[in-house]
Amino acid sequence: MAENIRVSRDGAVLTIAIDRTEAGNRLTNEMAGALADALDAAGDSRVILLRAQGPDFCLGRDIEPPAPGAGVRALDVLRDDAGPIIALYAALARRNQPIVGLVQGKAWGIGLVLAAMCDLTFVTQGSSFRLRELERGIPPCIAMAPLLDRLAGKALAHLVYTAGEMDAAWALTHGVAGEIVADGALESRAREAAEKMASFPREVVEAVKQFMAHALHSGESRAALYGASLLANVLGSR
Repeated sequence: MAENIRVSRDGAVLTIAIDRTEAGNRLTNEMAGALADALDAAGDSRVILLRAQGPDFCLGRDIEPPAPGAGVRALDVLRDDAGPIIALYAALARRNQPIVGLVQGKAWGIGLVLAAMCDLTFVTQGSSFRLRELERGIPPCIAMAPLLDRLAGKALAHLVYTAGEMDAAWALTHGVAGEIVADGALESRAREAAEKMASFPREVVEAVKQFMAHALHSGESRAALYGASLLANVLGSR
């Protein structure tokens, strides 16, 4: 595992921390792979905390677009640029337990995406969110993919086309965050929520996560039937 991804466990709560503060916690491909491995190794933990060391959550990826005329093949882009991040998305989606994001400072690029993909996300009052890839000559379609179900179309378009820096209130309004906390209270508030979730029956929490993941585009009637099936499975297994 990459040395910049730290894993620790306290009872039922597993913590995965990004620790590359000297580079703003920018993710290398190796770090993205290590983060995916840490998620897959979460085992029987009840809740996962995803956090970062230092003043900023994550300033994006540590990868530069090829220079004009470099002759990079499409297969190279798919392997080196898209592949590690798509694999990380898949690892996040595979987890049955809730993932709680703790976001401070700047959550830009993949940092914003990670914040949005967590099941619960707590952000500090001074946090900021940005997709600035257009400034770098990159269409941020891979970053946008998980946001299609999480942000309204106009909000996502505004975020991308302006390349602007959005604040915590924006994140709360548009579904990237669930709660804004005081700068010094992030750890304690997230851990309080994690321990409360860990106290609920495992099968009930996992059923809610499964429903949230699969029922979104089902329509009300199909979603209700799917929810009824999950409820029956939970109660019938007792």
